[in-house]
Amino acid sequence: MLLRIIDTWTQQRRQRLTLIALISQLIAFSVYLWLPSGIVSNEGPPDTNASVSFRIDYVATLPDDNSNVYFRDVAAARNCYIEGTDVSWTTSSGSDVCRCKADYYGSECGIPAAVWFRRNQSQGPLKPRKTPRRIVHAFNINHEIDFFHARLEELQDAVDVYIVCESNYTAHGDSKALSLLGRLQSGFLSNFHSKIIYVPLTDFPERGRSDGWFMDGYLRTYMGINGLDRIRGIRGDDLLLLLDADEFPSRAVLMFLKLYDGYAEPIRLAMRWSVFGFFWKRRTNIDTGIIDWIFQSARQEKEYAEQLQEVTAVSSMSMVRQVFSNDIFHIRNYGNDASDTFQDRLSRYSSAHHVAAWTIGTVYHYAGHHCSWCYSPEGIRTKLLSAHVDDRPRWGDDPEKIQLDYIRRLIREGEWFDGTHPFLSSSGSSGSNDTEEHYAPKYMAQHPELFGGILQRPSGDGSKV
Repeated sequence: MLLRIIDTWTQQRRQRLTLIALISQLIAFSVYLWLPSGIVSNEGPPDTNASVSFRIDYVATLPDDNSNVYFRDVAAARNCYIEGTDVSWTTSSGSDVCRCKADYYGSECGIPAAVWFRRNQSQGPLKPRKTPRRIVHAFNINHEIDFFHARLEELQDAVDVYIVCESNYTAHGDSKALSLLGRLQSGFLSNFHSKIIYVPLTDFPERGRSDGWFMDGYLRTYMGINGLDRIRGIRGDDLLLLLDADEFPSRAVLMFLKLYDGYAEPIRLAMRWSVFGFFWKRRTNIDTGIIDWIFQSARQEKEYAEQLQEVTAVSSMSMVRQVFSNDIFHIRNYGNDASDTFQDRLSRYSSAHHVAAWTIGTVYHYAGHHCSWCYSPEGIRTKLLSAHVDDRPRWGDDPEKIQLDYIRRLIREGEWFDGTHPFLSSSGSSGSNDTEEHYAPKYMAQHPELFGGILQRPSGDGSKV
């Protein structure tokens, strides 16, 4: 039923693309004058290269790649993964073994710690591929423009094509500007335009006004069907990565997935879960599973454990086609579809492929970052008001919860909207927020002038702690 609805909307969308292209420059100018507040008060000037033309009907062709650029012989050591190898030591020692940098393992130094410490013993040996997989990364965006910028800069060649869906409606059904489209057509991130498949969703299905969980799935389903249709050269062993706009995968993990064989699918990512900023982490009881318990016990954290955000996020394109029927929402929802039709497709696919959901990442060896509610107070208010109707409790319906002074206090004190304090401080051993290993995505940590609002906790007088 959902797919039939999507197909109808798809046909209507294609008829509107020409009209949207004609008025897009006008949208770009008007949207830039009214951008919703982001995670910082000063995002920096947009890239306004007037000669750049961003096409919303762009069709991408996946590039051919050669793993030789990632692996090479280092002195007497054979087939070392260059990013994970201490080239200087390996060369000077004359060793025939690749000497690994910190957080890399394996004979080629190509297996990151997030994978090494969560290896599935039922899988086969992990071996480098001759030809890298290509990764297509899909996500919906509301007002997370800064996150979008950081993601592309952070991941670079780890991702080959992005499918980005933006609607001129919030998940609640309220109209809003197409903020990202306006920025892109003003030249924003022009050096990445050849990687971006932009999927506009310009209508809001009536059912979404009363059924929020329908809308939650609809956004991803629509994005996948309309985005994958505009990518050429997809191979069955290429990968689809589906995340939310505030979830950042580790580049090291994605490079491993591109370059190695021997693992099963689908893949769950266990990410460091920050709230309001990287200075607060979610906490839970120590009973979080034996792997994380071991790591945290070794660090002598007795009272509370760090809670990770785990989401099923990656599968092969063969699985997307043969099991999910190009409905990529099934990746996120894996394990919850008990219908006979889905289970029959899964069973047939499993007979020829290694299907066994496994998790990458553990505490202190994260598969990425989930920075939830990591915006300025104005951006948090936007998120509160944008939540779909069944996102309960819907804090945006309470006038007190959308007051900026109230939100500022929550950020400063680590308090949740229900009055609890379910967070751990991430101040680091010396009291400075930037001392904790893997504190934030590298690009963000290296650009405090852009992301200072979520890198350091504000004090009562407005300064940073």
